[in-house]
Amino acid sequence: MPTVALIGPELYPIPPIRGGAVELFIEGLASCLGRWRPVVIGPSDPELPGFEVRSGVAYFRVPLGGWRGRVYKRYRQYFPIYDLQVAKIIRRVRPDLLHVHNRPLLAQSLKKRQGLEKLPLILHMHNLYESLGRRERPDPGAPQSLAAFIGCSRFVVERERWRLGKDAASHFVVYNGVDAAGFFSARSRPDLREKWRSSLGLTEEPTVLFVGKIRESKGVQILLAAMDQVWVRFPAAALVLAGGTEFGRGRTGRETPFLQELRRQIAAARGRVVLTGFIPPRQMPEIYLLGDIFAGPSQIEEGLGMVFLEAAAAGLPIIATRRGGIPEVVRDGVNGLLLQQHDDPRELGEKIKQLLADRNLRLSLGRQGRAWVRENFSWEKTARRQEQVYDEVMAGGHS
Repeated sequence: MPTVALIGPELYPIPPIRGGAVELFIEGLASCLGRWRPVVIGPSDPELPGFEVRSGVAYFRVPLGGWRGRVYKRYRQYFPIYDLQVAKIIRRVRPDLLHVHNRPLLAQSLKKRQGLEKLPLILHMHNLYESLGRRERPDPGAPQSLAAFIGCSRFVVERERWRLGKDAASHFVVYNGVDAAGFFSARSRPDLREKWRSSLGLTEEPTVLFVGKIRESKGVQILLAAMDQVWVRFPAAALVLAGGTEFGRGRTGRETPFLQELRRQIAAARGRVVLTGFIPPRQMPEIYLLGDIFAGPSQIEEGLGMVFLEAAAAGLPIIATRRGGIPEVVRDGVNGLLLQQHDDPRELGEKIKQLLADRNLRLSLGRQGRAWVRENFSWEKTARRQEQVYDEVMAGGHS
């Protein structure tokens, strides 16, 4: 059986105990590969061993805490600590294929500086070049020796085909997956719904749910402004903002200027707003039970948006913008409603009121959403597609 090394960014551990959509993808994919043996490489964490085997998958973790992490982040061109240790693990396990996620500079380093030029390498981007940190972006025009470029959506592939993927022999779309069976609808688990709502002081009031980082780029301020008109018609409605400002160890409680200003706006709001703070990934399936509607008014061009797959798996009707790859997973009139203007709180408020007033529409979109993700975005389907890509890359095929 051929072996593939799944190589994560240096930020968060795998499995994603600190959060992270890329890390969630790697774990979900590794658990479902059948014809390829996965080896997972990522950064270390105090709560995880340096090496372990979980459900038949080998996890190698590179020490990158403290000074190592700070030096690598700022001076990686001079002290490629993570690159060197990843290359050392690769030489030990001798995989047939390298699959690097969201780190074009790491892919470049492994091929050109770490003596692994003979191994075929795939660069898999889960968002755009602009979303990478300043020190994570290759120089424009820098060559990338890639056997293939993968995007998490058609949008990402088309936008990056002539930039990060310009030297790739092949280009592919591999969508994110979701464990639909691991998410519950409110109708299937009323006990859990009551437990979570009670813990936040909620009873039966209609609730709009947001899940994600509490940042301006996610449109949280647009959502709060939209609720101002929602409360005129539905004064008992509640808004739950589930998430923190950051992922990662010691960062989940960080108070940003944006969050501080948001707190001031919430204090002056005419209706109920609940800030949950960071939610551990293992609790995320239950968090969606809080809502009657899921609103994700992203202001940036998302690669795809894992939260939209999760909300659909939980049977929630979705309101979202048409930015980036979002329309590839939120289909207008099928599992949600798409906004014409991404930054218009009035339109968002009208969509929220439409769903709150129409229970049958909410239920219909929710049922169709669960069926949509079960059919198209299961981890098993993602893994079969990924293995097809691996096979084509090893055979020298193009797509």
